[in-house]
Amino acid sequence: MPIPKPSIFEYINYREFLKDYYQWKKGITPSFSYTVFAKKVGFGAKSFLPHVIEGKRDLSRDSIFRVGEAIGLDADSLSYFEDLVAFNQCKVLKQKAHFFSRLGSHKKAIKAHTFQLAQLEFFSTWYHSTIRELVTLFDFDEDYSILARMVRPRITANQAKQSVNLLLELGMIRKDGSRYAQSNLAVTTGDEVRSLVVQKYHSQNLNLAEVALEKTPSMERDISSLVVGLSKGGFETVKSHIRKFRKELIDIVERDARASRVYHIGFQLFPTSESAE
Repeated sequence: MPIPKPSIFEYINYREFLKDYYQWKKGITPSFSYTVFAKKVGFGAKSFLPHVIEGKRDLSRDSIFRVGEAIGLDADSLSYFEDLVAFNQCKVLKQKAHFFSRLGSHKKAIKAHTFQLAQLEFFSTWYHSTIRELVTLFDFDEDYSILARMVRPRITANQAKQSVNLLLELGMIRKDGSRYAQSNLAVTTGDEVRSLVVQKYHSQNLNLAEVALEKTPSMERDISSLVVGLSKGGFETVKSHIRKFRKELIDIVERDARASRVYHIGFQLFPTSESAE
């Protein structure tokens, strides 16, 4: 049975698309090769496509259009392909998030991408995780102005409502009578989105800590730091203790049946020098 022609709108990684396109083209046209493709695009080296697929080379703005034309992408497909290349290749976090949002805006993008976009929104906006905890602590009777006033730093009633709707969409909370309850659902993404999600999430939490340092009374917070010298073995030992302590904290939280406030707890361990070795 022949391999179906791949649709660019089903991909979140353009290199995987090019790999599948090549296999499809080779299947229907045995004479097709990397050399043939390179000549069609206008490149002399037959290694051009395999190096791009393997991540050894990137596509320039000019080559995006040349590759798209060689593949036969129409205007909508080429526009998505251009945004996809930019998303995969850019290194700056804000730019990466921008192009991921653009991918979700394409009408032909598959629903899975829209769901991934919702996942990104959850991790990109700090108060969604706070709202997820808050709605289980008290009955706000769908009065989002009350819910918003419970969040620190303050958010608007509309933001609180949108947050609840997002959590319901992701299946992270559910309506249980007149109250809300958390769903034990792990939010997972593909590797390409996961790296973006993790960066955005930690960036938000670091910003929250800075705000808390300025505006939260010292008796209501605990923020401290250590600057130490460590060997590689010492570094791994510290990481191991942090992981163990995180698990102990989770046990404490799960046993605490009288929660009345939401807290963010952060751990940071990172180098601020090069290795003396």
